[in-house]
Amino acid sequence: MGAVTEDFAKKCEVKHNETLGRYVIAASDIRAGETLLQEQPVLLLPHAGDRRCCNCHKLTTTFCGQCRLLPLCVECVSHDGRDCSRLAAVQLKEEQLEQLQAQTEISDALRYLLLREHPETQAQYEKLLQMDSQLALRRDSDIWRSYRDQVVAPLQSSGLLLQLRNGAEIDEELLQRLLGIADINAYEIRAPEAGGAMRGLYMRAGLFAHSCMPNLVTAIDEQRHIKVYASCAIAAGEILYNCYTNLLLGTDERRHILKTGKCFDCQCARCLDPTELGTHMSSFVCNSCPGGFIVRQPETGVWQCLLNGEHTLKSEFVANVLERAKEEVFHARDDIYRLELLLAKLRRLLHGNHYVMLDLKQNIASILRQILQDMAHRPNRKVYERKIRLCQEILLVLKDVAPGLNRLKAIALYELANTQAELARKLFSEQEHDAADLLTELQQTEIMTREALRMLIYEPISTPEGQLARNMLKELKELQNDMKVLQQPNDDVVV
Repeated sequence: MGAVTEDFAKKCEVKHNETLGRYVIAASDIRAGETLLQEQPVLLLPHAGDRRCCNCHKLTTTFCGQCRLLPLCVECVSHDGRDCSRLAAVQLKEEQLEQLQAQTEISDALRYLLLREHPETQAQYEKLLQMDSQLALRRDSDIWRSYRDQVVAPLQSSGLLLQLRNGAEIDEELLQRLLGIADINAYEIRAPEAGGAMRGLYMRAGLFAHSCMPNLVTAIDEQRHIKVYASCAIAAGEILYNCYTNLLLGTDERRHILKTGKCFDCQCARCLDPTELGTHMSSFVCNSCPGGFIVRQPETGVWQCLLNGEHTLKSEFVANVLERAKEEVFHARDDIYRLELLLAKLRRLLHGNHYVMLDLKQNIASILRQILQDMAHRPNRKVYERKIRLCQEILLVLKDVAPGLNRLKAIALYELANTQAELARKLFSEQEHDAADLLTELQQTEIMTREALRMLIYEPISTPEGQLARNMLKELKELQNDMKVLQQPNDDVVV
């Protein structure tokens, strides 16, 4: 693990300053879609509280029968032989062993320490120690105290550490540093089970600085290899930015995640703009000013109307509204009628582009996709038009917050194109549109599908997005065949 291609050395240059720590700039001009890094993970780790098999990474409650310290599911007969042999040689009492097995984060710490144990991986361990851990900022925080109680104290009291190489050097400072490196630098990756997530630690990919307006895209395939490529043209000398959080969250949400998880305050242009680049993804409606919106001023923290500064909202009111709204969204999931009612209700309080509203729109569009795919529902024209409108509204936001190549934007555009084409075919089959109308709609669909494909073509083929791109190529050929048929002089065209 940890192998890196030559792209990084040729196209990237590592720098350092007091604000960003280590960061990366472009060593030369870079084209949109150009690959900057392909890398294997140094370590694969579960999320906090999860216990995963160290061989297949499925969730498990069982341990290896030999070393008895690393999780191993019942379907796997073994894991890394060096790690197993080394831990099996450790002498522990039964109660000490049970104490270590009880804490899920113990196995994370052991994975780091095992890199330190083996001559073949000591160089990797030394490089890993150079990664940022934000140790000073994490000291005596809640996470620091949690790791002290759940990892440091059990390992020290068991006597296990003293049985490792130079075990006297493994103190709380080192353990907190190793755990902090994963928390600060790891990427979230897909787990084996549907919808599951785990973490991957990549030495080079962890060097890219954060911005909520990134110029990089990261893609992780089924083998957990990471690919980093440019989302737009980047000039030599420009800082290379990845986004550590969800672009479709509001500023306060994003900054809270970054502060608690990564220990820094984002100062990107989007975070410092109260309107979030004009999208109003965090804005409230001002009920006193027609067309007015209340935004949080970053300098003062005051929620203030853009048209009349005397119209304000209390921070407590904003927090309560959002908390209740998120609860209602959660309980309304999969119920399209409740979701539509909630969307209408919140429209009186939140801007139509507010991130909670966008979440609602995505949920509704997802349900509509299922309805349209099941012809037993016999969806009418309004169902198609509703999904089209939702896709258009989501795309308008994504074009501002995610210019250049972007997976979410590509998928939304594909959904829009596909739905428009299906509606056009339906209207043609029902004789509401003639062949010329259908051809015009399919030509527009072709343009949108090509643009969506252009944004997904750089994705690794084994990712869901890579598979979608492959399917889109097939659909594009079928679409072009349909268009050829329509262009033929034939009164009995069937598409």
